[in-house]
Amino acid sequence: MTAITSERLLFRTLNKEDVSERYLGWLNDPEVNRYLETRFTPQTRDTCENFVSDMEKDPASYLFGIFDKVTLDHIGNIKIGFINSDHQSAQLSLFIGEKSCWGKGYATESIKCITKWGFDVLALERVEAGCYASNLGSLRAFLKAGYTVEGFFRSSVVSDGLRIGCFWLGIIRND
Repeated sequence: MTAITSERLLFRTLNKEDVSERYLGWLNDPEVNRYLETRFTPQTRDTCENFVSDMEKDPASYLFGIFDKVTLDHIGNIKIGFINSDHQSAQLSLFIGEKSCWGKGYATESIKCITKWGFDVLALERVEAGCYASNLGSLRAFLKAGYTVEGFFRSSVVSDGLRIGCFWLGIIRND
């Protein structure tokens, strides 16, 4: 099991025991899952446990729970996946499920920490991420973490019944 720490947070490999009612509640809460692709399918204990199990078996992905370092409360997840060792690149995605933790810099802290881990431990040279145009909180978190907007995909997703675009962001080791 991999464990990483930042100033306020602990990141550890998520396991099936972490699939709690609270976690399921986040994934089925329209406010929390508004920008998650999982929102299109109701999430159950089985679907979540299967996803966690699949991530444990996938050598090109690391799924971490984000935990408060003091209370050890699970507040969200972060994944570094689609790891391509030939190109030394990967993609990062996350969500903060615990609404009381929104707006406190946990996303930025998580992005910085796991990106650095990807560079230092996985020997990555590039990490990429995407976010919906209307997800300004996520966009700000990635920008504060040192990512750069590298592109914009017009009318690429449906959100709240509307077609909107997505930002594509990236960071390279030397940024």
